[in-house]
Amino acid sequence: MKLNNPSLLWQTAFSILARFAGVGLNFAVAIIITRTLPMNEAGMLFMLMTLVTGISLFSRVGVEQWLVREVAGLPEHGLAQAQLRHLYSAFRLLLISSIVFMLIWLAISPVVKRNLFDGDIQLAWLWIAALGIFFFNLVMTNSAFMKAAHHISESLLIQNALPAICMMLVILVFWPLFPVDQNYLWIYTLSVVLAGLVSFYWLRAWLPVLKSSSDPISRQSVLQSSLPLAPVSYFAFMMLWADTLMTGWLLNNEDVALFTVAARLSFVSGFFLGALDATIYPRLLRMHKQNPDRLRKFFWQATLLVAAVLSAVTLVIALVGKPVLAVFNEGYVQAATTLVILLLGQLVRGLGITFSFMFIIREQVRYLNSLLFIALLANLLANWLLIPQYGIEGAAMATLAANLLLTGGVIVFFFKNRLLSSYA
Repeated sequence: MKLNNPSLLWQTAFSILARFAGVGLNFAVAIIITRTLPMNEAGMLFMLMTLVTGISLFSRVGVEQWLVREVAGLPEHGLAQAQLRHLYSAFRLLLISSIVFMLIWLAISPVVKRNLFDGDIQLAWLWIAALGIFFFNLVMTNSAFMKAAHHISESLLIQNALPAICMMLVILVFWPLFPVDQNYLWIYTLSVVLAGLVSFYWLRAWLPVLKSSSDPISRQSVLQSSLPLAPVSYFAFMMLWADTLMTGWLLNNEDVALFTVAARLSFVSGFFLGALDATIYPRLLRMHKQNPDRLRKFFWQATLLVAAVLSAVTLVIALVGKPVLAVFNEGYVQAATTLVILLLGQLVRGLGITFSFMFIIREQVRYLNSLLFIALLANLLANWLLIPQYGIEGAAMATLAANLLLTGGVIVFFFKNRLLSSYA
């Protein structure tokens, strides 16, 4: 099969470049952290970043998936007004859900301090980090909106590059304070607040139609539509980060730092996967609604493209893994084996992404949710069994096993349910 769709390749190339810029900036931040802070303190900061990202995701209750699904398929007539109406409706729900999860964060902070930070984190900085939930939601929702509006590069820059840029700027401003007395924790929170505010800059093109937008969709209606989509993101996040959380629970802050650096390197393939996602998914949605006769061919082209790109990325990173780990700090080279195992897990996971899209498009998300839930349980069980015996390599093995189960199940049910059967 030839990849004879220049538009797909061209848009994917732009997406990958934008994603790669985000990768570079995020690695710059991680290198600053690992070279400035002791390993145990770097582990605390990485854990806080993981928690803010994860709790924010849960608080969005699937709104960003709903936004992409609804906005990507809107008709051309009155497009800007309709897009803005959906975005405003999303924000109305997110304000309430974010506040609820911020209150939960405050309530469970003492338990989190004891179990995930070895009791070392200052509780005041953990409480202040609750602000990151709402402002990170602004970043991700604005990014999802730009993705749905087919501004792919802007979407990727908001999601990946903007938080890293803001983090580096705030670190620069407060550099003398950064490594002292856990100030790096509130500096991170401040950078998330800044990123959330700056993310609205890319929405300026919709300002002329701001006053002419119609009444928003009710919060209840948005919630009813978004909740069925939420488990896909929840389980996907837990599949990525459950290992980090379990490492923090079963091991110590130093192991969290080692595992997180290896995981972030392995996520380079995930960044490429995200660029492919941002290019492929909106186009599949549009073809499903407007040009179904073209979808089957495009689906297989996209699947082949994903396999080719991710295989190449996995091979390259595996070959240069040790020298790259040494850039963070010589002490991180000991995570090289963990990195290779995680890379294989990312590759296996990525091979099923286009098949997963079709479950969402054909509104058969319950199959995907069930598979994700089973894979997550397998991941948690494998972590529980393997981490005490094999350490961070055990956490990586748990990821690989769970992704094999997930991708295999997705492909089996894809063919069993004949998800392409209605397309020419």
